[in-house]
Amino acid sequence: MKKTFLFLIVIICLGSCNRKEKYEGKWVSEISKSENDGSETPMFFHIENDSIKFSYWSFNYSHKYALKIEKNKFLFNNWSIKADMIEDTILLQNSFYIKDNNDSIISWLWDKPITKIELPKTNSEYFNSESINYDAYKYYMLFGKRLDNNKFSLQLNDKHAKIEDLPAFICIERASERHELIPFYSTYLLAEKTTPMKYLEDIFFEHKKVNQLKICFINDIQLKYSDSLGLYYKYEKLTKKLPPFREHDDYHINTLENRYQSPPPPPLYYSESDDKKPNTKLILLKNNRIYYKDSIIETNHLKNLIKPWIEKNNTILNLYDLESNYHNFLEMNAIINSVYQNVRQEKSKIKFNKTLNELNREELTEIKIETPMRHIWDYSIQHFNRIVKKENSFYGLAVTPIE
Repeated sequence: MKKTFLFLIVIICLGSCNRKEKYEGKWVSEISKSENDGSETPMFFHIENDSIKFSYWSFNYSHKYALKIEKNKFLFNNWSIKADMIEDTILLQNSFYIKDNNDSIISWLWDKPITKIELPKTNSEYFNSESINYDAYKYYMLFGKRLDNNKFSLQLNDKHAKIEDLPAFICIERASERHELIPFYSTYLLAEKTTPMKYLEDIFFEHKKVNQLKICFINDIQLKYSDSLGLYYKYEKLTKKLPPFREHDDYHINTLENRYQSPPPPPLYYSESDDKKPNTKLILLKNNRIYYKDSIIETNHLKNLIKPWIEKNNTILNLYDLESNYHNFLEMNAIINSVYQNVRQEKSKIKFNKTLNELNREELTEIKIETPMRHIWDYSIQHFNRIVKKENSFYGLAVTPIE
């Protein structure tokens, strides 16, 4: 009797192991069977040692969870996802994945990451979260560390590129889309958090040259799940608009040995009804610390400092040195942007008894006119000083060079 009992236990264990082992290994998204282009869903997942790891589609970035498999269901991260297997294919909710046999076209295209990026992941409360949106027109630009030599580099599509290659890339991407109305594209910038700002300022400048002015700074990418969408990525992003390209700016490319002159953003706009130009408040990011009037300002005090300025429609000019990093630059700008939104939100409730999201176009325009975003954010201290010394002003603002 005991032998029979032990034999049954062994059979059950072996059956359980076999069921588990059939899921182990690497699985690649089958885009041809997907309801979307696959770019906003995991391209790969790997099951090994009671864990499942999902890989992002364009650079070395993943989400890993402890995994249990019960009755054709994957249980991880408090999700229970149906996983139907047919031969070498898994239907994971509404996405198909095939067993990686080293000759998949998807593996050939995407399974060779060349760039490492650690996203900033600063305080999420300052960022908007965007779910999947296939109709939006956007370019993905990666800036991080090369896997072969650990040097900072831009990645366009699946190749490393120079920053000055950006205008040609954007123009080619635009030409590949045929629409009766040309949409206003966004750049989704995924950048390594330790990137020195000398690279970012050059990226901003190259965008202006081809009038690509909308940039979405990605703070984090989160893997989400719903029964209707299945697994999908959600971006924490800060959307900023660059001022347009203009002549007569003495801009020196920071990352090139051969420097040349190029144009700047336009002067600030003041309507004829303005009695006087607004006061200018200057904030500096130096050595990754925020300064106001030679005093260090902690990030948790920045909101209280700038709110009265925004309420009075002062101009906020925040400059950075070229050695400070992207993480601190993004955090500073995200905080400032959040205060603008909070002030507008307060005015919306007083004026219309609505939130900003509830306003119609005319009402929202009225709030924006009352509280314009007078915020200059894309200049380095070095660039600012060259303009001030040359023009004796900064586009009409009474300022002096920064020591």
